[in-house]
This record gives sequence, C-alpha cells and structure tokens, in this order.
Amino acid sequence: MKERHWTSLVTSLRHGQCVLMLGPEVSAAPAETDGAAIVSRNHESFAETLMQRLADELEEDGRRVIGDSLAAVAQQYEDASGFGTNALRALAEKFYNSGALAPSALHRGLASLPFGLIVTTSHDDLMLRALKDEGKSPLAYRYHLRGDRRDNPEFVLSGSASTPIVYHLFGTAREPGSLVLSENDLLDFLIAIVSERPPLPNSLSRALKRSGQSFLFVGFGISQWYLRVLMKVLVRSLELHRTASTIAAESLRGLTESDRERTILFYQRGTRIEVEDADVSEFLSELAQRLAAEGGVVAEPPPLGPRPRVFISYAREDGALASRLFEGLDRSRFEPWLDQDALIGGENWDQRIRDELAAADYTLVLYTPALCRKTDSYVNREIALARNRALGVRGSFLIPLRTADIDAEERVAELSEYQEMPLRPAFFDQDLSKVVSTMLRDFQRRNR
Repeated sequence: MKERHWTSLVTSLRHGQCVLMLGPEVSAAPAETDGAAIVSRNHESFAETLMQRLADELEEDGRRVIGDSLAAVAQQYEDASGFGTNALRALAEKFYNSGALAPSALHRGLASLPFGLIVTTSHDDLMLRALKDEGKSPLAYRYHLRGDRRDNPEFVLSGSASTPIVYHLFGTAREPGSLVLSENDLLDFLIAIVSERPPLPNSLSRALKRSGQSFLFVGFGISQWYLRVLMKVLVRSLELHRTASTIAAESLRGLTESDRERTILFYQRGTRIEVEDADVSEFLSELAQRLAAEGGVVAEPPPLGPRPRVFISYAREDGALASRLFEGLDRSRFEPWLDQDALIGGENWDQRIRDELAAADYTLVLYTPALCRKTDSYVNREIALARNRALGVRGSFLIPLRTADIDAEERVAELSEYQEMPLRPAFFDQDLSKVVSTMLRDFQRRNR
C-alpha cells in the first residue's frame, strides 16, 4: 500500500476516526462443545459452516444443492417444500447461538485495534467476544430490516475504543426475524438501505458520514459477486466514498491478472476505494506496528458520530439571537440547524424544513415578543410541524426558550403545553448551559 494511505489510516486510527466494516468471510476458529471439537474445515467462517449445514439437510432430503454461497443455499432451503423461511431462521438461530465456533486470530487482531465503531454484516458474535477478551466493553446494536423507525432506535456513540459499538447490519440471531440470510433477504436489504425504508438510525448515518473519516473493509472477499455488490452499495448509499480514505484489505491471490484488474476497477469505479492485495493477517500486523510506532492512540479522542441534532425556530427579527444560539450549541456537543445558514438558493424551502425537523432530536423555539406578534408567518408553520413531530418522540422534543417576560394575553397558546426554559440575553451563557445540560440528560435517557 502506498505510504500516504498508511499515513492516513494510522492517523485516523490514532484520532478515533476510523470505522471497521466487517464482512462475512472472516475466518473463525473451531470451538469445543461438551468436550468434543466441532467438525469444520480450518479457517472456515461462520457463514460457510452454516451454508454447509443447510446443504447437508437438503442433501439428506434427496435434493441437489445448487450454489456456493450462504445466500444462494439459504434461498434454496427457504424455497424447498418442507423447509421454508421459519425453518431457515430457526436453524440459523440455533446454530449461531450454539457456540460452535470461536474468535480467530484475525478477530483478535482486529479487536486489539482502537476502533470506536464496527459495522458488520456477520450474524455471529465472534467480534463481540474478541473485544471482550481484549478487556473492552463493547455494546451491540442491530438493523431490523422488517421493522420500522421504532424498531431501529437511536443510540449514543461514545467514540471510545474501550467501549466500541458493534452494529449488525444483517440482524442478529438473538432476533431471528431480523436476520438477512437468503438471496431474497439480501435484495430486500439493499432496497431498504437505498430507499431508507426503514432508515438506519440517524446516529449511525451521521457517524458514517462524518467529514474526514476513514473506513477499513475486511472480510468482504472476492470470490462471491454478491459480496462485491454489497460492498459497493454500502459505499455508495452511505456516501462513504466522500470520506478521506476507504481501504479494502482483501487478498486477491488466486485470480488471474486480468480478473485482478477487473476486480480492483469494479471497486474503484465511482468511489474512492484503495484495494490492498495482501494477506489480511500480515496487513493487520503491519498496521498495529505502524500505530505503535506513531505513539498509539491520542488521549481522549473526539466523540464519534452524532451530536444531538437541534432545529432552531425563530422570528426573523430575532436572527442575531438565533445565530448566537447556533454558535453556542455548536460549541456544546450539538449539531444545530439554522435556516439562514443551511438553506441554499433554489432549494425547496418547505420540503427542506420538513426534512430537517424529521431528522432533529430537538426543536428550540425562541419565545420572544417578536414571535408573539407573528400571527401569519412561516415560523408558525414550523411550530405546528414540530408539535406533530413531538408526538412520536420519547422525552422532550420541543422546548420554548423564553427570552423575556410575556404578558398572559400575548402568549402563544400552541406553546403552553411545553416546559419553557429561560434564555435571557443578559444571562445568555448561564441559561444556555442549563438548556444544554437538560438536553444531554434527556438524550442519554432516550437512547439507553
């Protein structure tokens, strides 16, 4: 790999800005159950072992197995009379929870590196187990293809390598209904990711799209076309190609020179992916050595991923105060949105406002005398949309920030049901500190 790519990858790891994207072809180690070693080929992944078990059952039933990937064999199993979807998910649940395989040296090598976020398409818990063996305290979440927004809740990303997040894109065996196993499941998953139905949690999407972030893809392989397509769709739909560096560490050995060139070109076309043709274990060993030579992880890396998003609603006369609020929130671990800064010429104003409110974690309304005088203004529409959004959010969402005393007859009736907080210009920093603390505590409770 070129020296500048090593430098970029090591630097991003040191500063907590590298995300590991883990594919299903990471080899596992044999485990022992009840004193007997599980029969499996050396360096076999969990997906390969499950594929073989599905194939064995089909062959025992007198069926010829067609396909050499888990998705293909699972589809045949799902379609076969007497088998079906429920049987497929039940077998997968039992197998993945059996402890049949253990973390491999590759899992342990990855676990030793300072990733704060690991996004995996593997259904197994081997990465979690390897992280725990390293003395870390990982937290696991999953995408539920067949759920809705409520089934894919937001969560808080610490950005700490000692408490990394492992996010299962293909679901987990703890919830068999969430698993992506067959070819039909895979197609449904790709459609869902592209159409955002259901959407990934905003916390994950914003973490992946953070400016200056690097990505390391491991275990997506080159033997299966569906893995190539999956990796390409993830890079394009999640906009990972707009980041500083995206590196795929995959061995291309065994390919002819022309196939090797075509494979690299497939990954690189329309993206910014550097394909490192090397033994993955050797690649990780060199990465660890380079990281140590640079002094290891920088103390207290910046928080990874989303800051709570805040929509600021205000009367135009209060633009200066709104800008001051924006700057204060931006310094206080929030991601504020203010229309005068974010709207660009020619943009559909109404739709952009709707989209930003739908994505917001909080709406702050500058409750001022100027706002009270707005009987026919767009700010009233923003308040109405925010009130509707508040109905679907657990905890506080709409917070009026009262800047001065307001007579009873001048008050806005639509804001009366929400708990106000003061934001007095003369005590701005003191009042903003309380608003920030209130939202952070609420955000933590909401995402437990």
